[in-house]
This record gives sequence, structure tokens and C-alpha cells, in this order.
Amino acid sequence: MIYLASDSQPENSFYFSEEILSAVDADKELIVRDRATLFNLLIGMNGYTICSGVISEELNGPNIIAKPLDVNEHMEIGYILHESIKPSPLTRKYIEHLKKII
Repeated sequence: MIYLASDSQPENSFYFSEEILSAVDADKELIVRDRATLFNLLIGMNGYTICSGVISEELNGPNIIAKPLDVNEHMEIGYILHESIKPSPLTRKYIEHLKKII
């Protein structure tokens, strides 16, 4: 199995990693810069990545699936809004949609 990390800025510290278990060693690790490349490599190389698990089959196709990890780690998902900026109707709709999924 090959772990594939999606990282747009490889010079970032692992302390700011989006993925849980990012410090765990893998046999091989590839870093890609876009979702399409990541998904093509996942399918073609029987690889995996760690993410929130919020995946759309309609958007990504049936070959990209979410499997829960059997670990004592967890991922926090949230959003930050500036106190002086009112969220747009689209932003509020997106947040409500996320709340329903998660």
C-alpha cells in the first residue's frame, strides 16, 4: 500500500498537517498537488489517503470510498468566520449541509 498525501505547500511543518496520523511511517509516500491526480493514483496504485470521510460518489465516482480507521485518533472539522463579516446565504447553506453530513 502507498500513502498519498495531498499537500499544496510541502515546506509546511507537519504540525499544520490536515491529516491525522501524518507522522506515521509508510513504505512509500507520494505527495500530489491536486485532487484529480490524487484520486487517479489512489485507484491505479491501490493507495490510500486519510481524510474527513465526507466523499461524494456523484462527484468522485464509485472507486473512491471512505473506510473508518480503527485508531484512537480523531479529526476535528470546523470553519472560521471573521466576526465583522456576515456569511453569505451560500456560506450558510454550505455550513448547514456539512452539519447534516457530519
